[in-house]
This record gives sequence, C-alpha cells and structure tokens, in this order.
Amino acid sequence: MEYADLPGILEDLLREMAVENVEVNSFLDPYNVSSITKLIRESRVIECKIRGWIAGDRLHQNSTWLPSRFSAKLVKVDNRYVMRLACGDPVVPVNIACTKGENLTIDATRIDGALTIITGKKESGKSHTVKAIIMELVAKGCIVVVFDINGEYVGLGSDEKGNPTEIASMMDVLVPGKNFKIGLRSMGVKAMANVLEYALNTPQNSVREFINIWEALEGANNLNIKSLLDAVRFRHMNESVREALLSRLQTIFGSNVISDDSGDPLEESIADGNRGLLLVIRLDRLMSYIRRLIVEYVLTRLSILLLSNKIPPIFLVAEEAHLYLRETYWDDMVTRMRHIGVSPIIVTNQPDSVPETIYRQADNVFLFNFTNERDLENISKSTNVDVETVKKIVPNLPRGSALLIGRLVNDVPMVINVKRIGALTLGETKSFFKEQKRSVIGVTS
Repeated sequence: MEYADLPGILEDLLREMAVENVEVNSFLDPYNVSSITKLIRESRVIECKIRGWIAGDRLHQNSTWLPSRFSAKLVKVDNRYVMRLACGDPVVPVNIACTKGENLTIDATRIDGALTIITGKKESGKSHTVKAIIMELVAKGCIVVVFDINGEYVGLGSDEKGNPTEIASMMDVLVPGKNFKIGLRSMGVKAMANVLEYALNTPQNSVREFINIWEALEGANNLNIKSLLDAVRFRHMNESVREALLSRLQTIFGSNVISDDSGDPLEESIADGNRGLLLVIRLDRLMSYIRRLIVEYVLTRLSILLLSNKIPPIFLVAEEAHLYLRETYWDDMVTRMRHIGVSPIIVTNQPDSVPETIYRQADNVFLFNFTNERDLENISKSTNVDVETVKKIVPNLPRGSALLIGRLVNDVPMVINVKRIGALTLGETKSFFKEQKRSVIGVTS
C-alpha cells in the first residue's frame, strides 16, 4: 500500500508550502476545489499481483488472464478460503502459525522429501519457528536430527515450569567426546575421506594415498588408530603428502571423538524407527574444526545408513548453517535428498553463506525480516516469487512474522505469525541490562 504517484502531486505540495509562508487573511474557493485536491493527494493505491486463478474450487497458476479495469468487480476473499486453496486438505496436518488471526494448518508431507530454508536477521524468530516445526514433526512420529550450535534445543523436553513436554521421552542428546564417540571401523573409509577433504581441506592426492593405506590395513585386519598413524609415518610416499596426512590425522584423533572401541552412535540412536525421535547433536563449546568433523561425519554416515535402508527417512536441521555450510559437503545430500530419504531444514542469518546451487533447489522458504537489498535479491532469484514482492514485504515484517513461500502454501506468498510453543526454547540473547529491558517493555519473568 502506498500513496498514488500522480503527475503534479509533488508540484502541488511544494506550491502549497510556498503559499503558507505568505500571510493572507482570506482564501477564495467558490467551487470547493480544495476538498477535491485533498482527496486526490490523500489517495492510496493497493498494489496487487495475480498469483493464479480459481476454477472448480481449485487454484491454478501461470494464467495470462487480466481483469477489466472498468467492469471487473473486486471482492475480498475470505482468509479461510484462501488458506484452503493454498494449503489444500492436509494429509498430515500440523499447526505452527496463524495468518490474519486464523490458524494456518499446513501439510507435513510438503516438508517431507523437500529442502526448507529459514532465513532472516538475528532475533527475528528463525529458531523459534524451527522448534515449532520440530515439536510437531516429532509428535507425529518423525525422526529429526539437529545440529545444535548454541545448546538451545536441549530445552524442548520441558516447559517453562519444568514439566515434561509431549516429546520429552522422545529426545536423545549426543555430546561429542562423551556419549558421542565414533568407532574407527564403523566410521568407514568414505566418511573419513570426506572429513579429510571437505572439513580439513586435505589435497586430493593425499586423500587418495590415505584411502590406499586404509584399504591395505583393513584387508590385513589390522585397522586401528595406532596402525593407521604408523602406516602414514613409515610408508614410502611423498614427504609433503606425509606431512599433510599426519598433521590432519593427529588433529582428528586428538579431538577425542574417534576411538578403536566405539560403535556407530547414529545407527544405535536411530535404530528404533517406530516412534518419534529428536536427536540433538550438541556442537556448542567445540573447536571449529571438530564441529566441521562432526557435521561431515554425520552427513556421510546418514547417507550410507539411508541408502542401505538401515534407518528410516529423517529430517535434518542445520542450525546456524553459515558456520559450517561452506566447509562441509552439502551439495551431494541436497541434490539426492529425496532419493536417499533426508529432508534438510537449513537455518541461517547470512543468506549469502548458502550456495546458490542449494537455494535453487529450495522447496520452501521462511523469509523473516531483512533490510539488506542484496540479500533480498539473492533470495528472491532462487524462489518462485518476484523480487518486488520480497523487497516490499520483508523489510516491514515485525519480529515473529515471516513471508512463507513454496510448496507449503502452493506457491502463494503468505505472511504468517509463528505460534508460541509450550517448551523451554532457550537461545535468547544474553545481556547485562536484561531486567531493565524487561521492565521497560513490560515483560515479567
């Protein structure tokens, strides 16, 4: 909505401002023209875009039809009718938001097998939205794996009063180095090679040499940490390759995450696929290289387990994805996600950190408040909505509101307000003047 941009309006305003500086005792307006002029200057225009057309109580897109400017009748459609057209009859209904005061029931099957991106500037409500989605999915019996960067998802098992939530018995928290230790044999050569190449930037010729060493030790049934390090130290190879491998392997084994005796924590945790499960992998308080190691291992291992049908399809949440997305290999998983059975949900406040190849495959986008035009253009280029719509709506979104685009709403852009959830969300900004700020905005603990 904006003022009508009519020729001469600016000139008329300037003329009136100039006249106001002159003292006059009377103003003759026998034809009452001034009232008409004021109405014209106060006129507002609501700019609309045709998203589709309705035929047989169904919404169709890509229409070239235009209404008549003179004879067409404009009617405001009921919100419930629009939501029914956009969301259809949900197969697995979940309620995570409302729009225009009406509950928005979406179909969880439109997230299943899809790539969902949730982005916006900090404190706009991204993480809260993810938690609302997670609680609904787990309650429906889904398996959700979360990379928890800030340690804020561990609170979903209890509410603000300390009482258990409905998913409390379905949570499992894995802490690297404690109850999350990877057995060297169960890790496999593929996962270890990916960690070396993508997480630790090992040259490919060094990775190939490592694979040869691994396969030789495995064939001799002598694969363990000591034998692996000794083979690298004493095997005949280029000295630069030896240095590259030895330094990185010492880094990996020094993380206290990989051992000779441990098994596969992912397969063990997700073995029972008959109930809902929230598997939280805590990445807070870890060095960046260990975080990348864990992420790369999980990506590779999940792909292997899913392709071999050892675990059922899962939802994978990448919280604060900008901290590790570029340094780990996501392209393969995103490209083949519907074939291997993983549904990624990527959360970030830095949209430029997400590769364009991933954006272009996004099925759903929750777009929270952004004011940077470059970010808005990058996002809109990769979605089924025009740049102008994103630029006009998104910068004015209040906290907790998002522009929802994609399969969830049948490609009809919709502004939603994320609902409150009955769980301890954590993740709030820590500040020195916390109590003072609470008293100013009228919030009580």
